Amino acid sequence: MLSSTWGSPSGTVQLPKEVAPYTVNIDQGQLDRTQTLLKLSPIPGECYENSLPDGSRKLGLRREWLVEAKRVWEEEFSWRAVESQINSFPNFTASVPVNEQGEQINVQFLGIFSQNPNAVPVVFLHGWPGSILEFLPLFSLLREKYPDPARLPFHLIAPSLPGFGFSDQFPNDRNYGMEDVAFVVDSLMVGTLGLKNYVVQGGDIGSRIARVLGNRCEQCSAVLVNYSPVPPPESFDFTTLSEKDKRGLERGDWFRNDGSAYAMMAASRPGTLGLALSASPLALLAWIGEKYLDWTDPLSFTQDQTLPSGARYSRKLMNEIIASVALYWLTGKIHTSFYSYREAFALNGRAPPSSNAQFPVMAPKKVGMMWFPYEVIPTPRAWIEKYSNLVFWREEEVGGHFAQLEQPEVLAKGLEDFIKVLQEK
Repeated sequence: MLSSTWGSPSGTVQLPKEVAPYTVNIDQGQLDRTQTLLKLSPIPGECYENSLPDGSRKLGLRREWLVEAKRVWEEEFSWRAVESQINSFPNFTASVPVNEQGEQINVQFLGIFSQNPNAVPVVFLHGWPGSILEFLPLFSLLREKYPDPARLPFHLIAPSLPGFGFSDQFPNDRNYGMEDVAFVVDSLMVGTLGLKNYVVQGGDIGSRIARVLGNRCEQCSAVLVNYSPVPPPESFDFTTLSEKDKRGLERGDWFRNDGSAYAMMAASRPGTLGLALSASPLALLAWIGEKYLDWTDPLSFTQDQTLPSGARYSRKLMNEIIASVALYWLTGKIHTSFYSYREAFALNGRAPPSSNAQFPVMAPKKVGMMWFPYEVIPTPRAWIEKYSNLVFWREEEVGGHFAQLEQPEVLAKGLEDFIKVLQEK
């Protein structure tokens, strides 16, 4: 196992007593039961919908991919190797308040602390169906670049959001949403860790939480996102759009019209969905696997393997998908992870109670945007500027919805450049 001492707390950051070291270690009996469930789980035969003649996924996941992914999970995948990756970085848990009344939950987080007294605190927020696993390639790159913690220019914090991974779920007393998550994150950063004037980086759900933090929380000084769906400004002239923006809007239309049925289910019937997906690791693999395949830029992962039909696929991406699904399954958190969708999608014709446009991040706060072409809703710069004090904009040529996982080198460079811009202004 790699050493987890790199980035351990030192003189620049002293952790309070409510923060405890944490090691991921799933009980072997649970791993054995998962293997048994996988082996006993049948895959139905071929039909038109799961084996379209044109080789596409227009009607959902292809059966042959699931057959191979099931085999890989049963025969080749090692959860212990995933644990080793996670545990190679300092892990902690902390009891963090979820409201002003002081009710608390335990939050697990990766905490990598610089010995540089001028280090900038950065908190990374994942989305759905993501997790802290998304940030491991990025953190590994930074560990290689800054082996001496005294030179590391950041403190890196990556929590499992409430209801995800190794963190507790929210209490069952009421509906919780993104503003509540933002309260937890700000409490962790400022109240627990004492890290002020922090930067937040996120995509998917994490980008919306980032906007809430930038809008509401004094100690959040800047926001760097790679996903920012907002409506066009009033009277926007669509003839001014670039060809790249037009392709991005077409991608967004595809997502809304053909790729968002899962989200409406998560928004309107999360109880049913959670019960169903919590009954079978294979069902969960199909549900989450489809999202990764549809939302990831094909150029991010080499298509190096061949399925029986002759279709090419990426074994590396398949391994990442299985790891993500295994984390949701082994922590038993899929049913507690859907709460954000009630805010993100309109139901019964009603406008959603929360959206990015409702949380503009304006001066003196600063916003950076990293635009990826295969994002599910690529948004034109002019639209984002309407709701942001945009001081940093970067358009990438390759990358999709899981940018931190797909393009860690690009994210690392973007983060460093964004911090430089903040320090110059």
